[in-house]
Parts: sequence; structure tokens; C-alpha cells
Amino acid sequence: MILTPFWRAAALGMLLVAAACSTDKKPEAATATVPLPIAATAAVAVPAEKPAAVAPETAPSVPAGFDPGAVPVSTATVGAFPFVSLLDGYKAMTRENSSGNSTKDYLKDVAFDQYEFFDGTKLIPVEGRLYTVRAMGKEASFFQVQKTYETLLKGLGGVTVFEGPTKKMKELKLAYGDPRHRSRYMPENEKMGVYMARLPDREIWVETYSVWDDANNYWLTVVEKKGLPMQATVLPAAEMKKALDATGHVALYLNFDTDQATLKPDAQATIAQIISLLAQSPDLKLAVQGHTDNLGTPQHNQELSEARARTVVATLAAQGIAADRLQAAGFGQTKPLADNATEEGKAKNRRVELVKL
Repeated sequence: MILTPFWRAAALGMLLVAAACSTDKKPEAATATVPLPIAATAAVAVPAEKPAAVAPETAPSVPAGFDPGAVPVSTATVGAFPFVSLLDGYKAMTRENSSGNSTKDYLKDVAFDQYEFFDGTKLIPVEGRLYTVRAMGKEASFFQVQKTYETLLKGLGGVTVFEGPTKKMKELKLAYGDPRHRSRYMPENEKMGVYMARLPDREIWVETYSVWDDANNYWLTVVEKKGLPMQATVLPAAEMKKALDATGHVALYLNFDTDQATLKPDAQATIAQIISLLAQSPDLKLAVQGHTDNLGTPQHNQELSEARARTVVATLAAQGIAADRLQAAGFGQTKPLADNATEEGKAKNRRVELVKL
């Protein structure tokens, strides 16, 4: 059959359309298999990105610095607290030999306190028995002071935590929560040395500190890290009444801020029981008597015991107890219940007694 030009063109057009339809279907079939490997690739890609998001090694949220737990445990034998002495030629500042010097208020020898040590990166709060003294003399450079205590602590199996100027703290925008004798005026011109030994049952921390305007002297702080010697216990009002009827007095263990007359929040439970006792016995009148251990001077302990007794009386009066039913008195360290040679004895002696009038 002979096709005219018109039919030849029509036939060619039909062939092109058929070819086009055939070509469109083939990619469509191939595309249906693509999502499987793409989905698999996405699943692999997600965990690959996670480490970059966490990145603890490259961008830690908390400075690493010194790790006390990484210090090897030493089996060295240590002596009595505070474990180290002052350098030869130096004497300890006391309240008696420095009555006109306000820095005497930073002297400490207490059974439990918190102190911040700088490790070059961050501040490490350490709780335990604390001793702070100002060593007065002019026999040694501060470099010699640092190296002496570094040697002593290394002899106990300890390590150097930090040695250097306190301006490092300023560069890191760090400040002590409770500076005490440190960083009071020109911290960028002061120096320190921090050392630590780790024993099986405790840690020993030592800091030497040179104040910018006191180059001849140095400060020494020792902290024996350990738990609170005695927590306050709540004696029910009925038990208080029973003891008062039997012996005329009862000992209570109220927690105060260290070396202060401020009651800690947990003391309120015992205060509530005293109020209950007085409410149930409207004719009862009490003497509130403060007592301390023998740490510190007798005069300081006398003043502290009196202040603590006044705090308890004021707290009771503020909660509705008539002031004429209460008397405050302090006896300092003069009436111990136990031997002050042990921590347990000291804890037992730090008390407030209610005495029946």
C-alpha cells in the first residue's frame, strides 16, 4: 500500500508517541526502587551526626580540671589533725596575740565547715574538719612555703592541685562564695598553693596563701574531708517533759551554722517540739543554756554559747512563747558531757540544754 504524504506523517507521529510512552514508563519503574537505598542511607547518616551534636570531649559544659577521685589512694600513716605544722621561725596568730587585728576573725579550728579550693579551672568545695591559721614570721619566701607543703603532702602520697597567682581566677571570672582571708582587695597580686592526699577513709586538703599586702606572713588552711559528725535529732515533746521531770534538764542537739549563732533550717523541727512542750505545760519556765566543745579560745566559746542560747530564746518568743518563761545563758566549754579528745566527744558537747526553773 502506498501512503500519501499525509498518512506517512500521521504514522510517524504515532510511532513517536508510542516511543515516548515506552520511555516514560521505564524511569517510573526504576524510581520505585530508589527510595529503599535512600532510606537506608538516611538511617545510617543519623547516628553519624549524633557524636558531633554531643561532643563532650570538645565542648564540655563543666570544666574538667582536677579530679580527686583519680588520685591514687595512699596507705601512708598520718599524725593528728591538722597533720602539718608551721615552718620553723613562724608562730601562729591567735585572738590573744592579735587583739587589734581584724584578720583574727578568719582564724578557724572547727569540727565541720566548707571551704573552696581552686584547681586552676574551677572551685572545688570540700566539707569536713577545718583549720585556718595565719603564720607570722619572715624567714621564708612564699615559694619556699609552697614547696615545703608540697613536699609534705607528696610524702603522704598526695599531689599538687594548683600553684600560681590568683589572677587566674579573675581570668576565668571565678569568685569564692566565702573568701575569708582571700581575694579581699587585690586578688590579682596574691598567690596560692593547693595540695591533696587521698587516704582509704578520708581526703586531706592543704592550701597555702599569700596576701598581697602581707608578704612576710602566710595563711595555712587544712581540711580533713569527712561527713557531718552529728546530725540534729528531733526529741519529741513528751520525751523532753519526761527528762525534765526526772532530772530537771534535757540536752538537745540543734544545728547552727559553723562557728555562728544562726540556726540551720533543720533545727526548726526541734524548735516545734519545744513550743509543743511549753504549750502543754503552761506553768513551765525554762533556762536555755548553750554549750560548746573546746575548739577555739575559752572566751570565744563563752560568747558563742551565749549567742546561741539567745538565738533559741528569740526564736521561741517570735513563735508566741512569753519572754518571761525563758532565760538565756551560756557556759562555753566549761561543762563538757564527754571527752573533747575525740570527735564524738566534741559533737556531744556542742549542745543546747533546757533546764527547769
